[in-house]
Amino acid sequence: MSDEKKDKDFFDYDSYVKKSKKKPQKSNNRGKQKPPRFVPADEADKAKKKQEHESIDSIKRMFDEALDESHEELAEFTEEQAVPDMPETNPEGFRRKLYMIFGVFISVLAFIGLISTVSFAVDKIKDFADNTQQKNEFARFIYPIVICDPAPFNQTVKLRSDTMITAALWDIILYEDKSKYEADFDMIIVPEVDVERHCAALFGTGLSVTHQSILGADVQFYYDESIKSYRIPSNPKYFTYSPYIEEITRVGERYTLTVGYVSPTPAWLTLTSDEEPKPDKYVEYVVSKRGNEMTLVAIQESPIKVDSPHGL
Repeated sequence: MSDEKKDKDFFDYDSYVKKSKKKPQKSNNRGKQKPPRFVPADEADKAKKKQEHESIDSIKRMFDEALDESHEELAEFTEEQAVPDMPETNPEGFRRKLYMIFGVFISVLAFIGLISTVSFAVDKIKDFADNTQQKNEFARFIYPIVICDPAPFNQTVKLRSDTMITAALWDIILYEDKSKYEADFDMIIVPEVDVERHCAALFGTGLSVTHQSILGADVQFYYDESIKSYRIPSNPKYFTYSPYIEEITRVGERYTLTVGYVSPTPAWLTLTSDEEPKPDKYVEYVVSKRGNEMTLVAIQESPIKVDSPHGL
């Protein structure tokens, strides 16, 4: 560096004073003006760089303010949600819930008990109704046989032909459509093949029947061998006995019926009357039932005895 430049880098105070004396400054109320401070070249460069840095910082601050994003707000989105602490147990509330659960449990048991009771009552009523219907079905089946009042037997093959024919003809009178038969005054003509069919329905198949006239004291059934038919009254007025079934016991397909003989009462009175009839005697009927088909197996004496109305 030349001497001139070095001289220029240093402030010449004496020259400054002389120049100030030659051109005096007007004084004012603000006071005397201070002389400018000499700044070296190195310091000037530093000041310039500092000013540039400050300008850059101010621009950054402007962008930060424009974005208006605080670190705290961003942290709210990035921070994991804290798991809430379990609430402290409340003994009183726990007991309340326990009482409520116990009450619901007792209510459910009571409801189940009510349903069971109603179901039991309905089943009993149904059983009673079914038993009544079953009694009526058996009474309808044995009614033609009860009219005949046959002697006890253990095997149907031992039955006499007149007993089987009489029961078969009463079965036709009671339940068959009599309009299909030829009428002869107050009599109808029934072919013997129909009689044999009803015998098989009552006593089973494979039985031998000898056709003959049945001449009773009150009702007569005439057999006409020439036409292989019976002449029977279409609407007889006399009935000997009608059945009243008091008890039914079952073993497999066999039913033992305790049958009361009611005399002389029409069947419709026995089956529909509200009053319990008074049988003259009791007999046990053994009936085989498969589906809707019934067959008489045996007739036995009943251990139930009826006192004679005259004390005999």
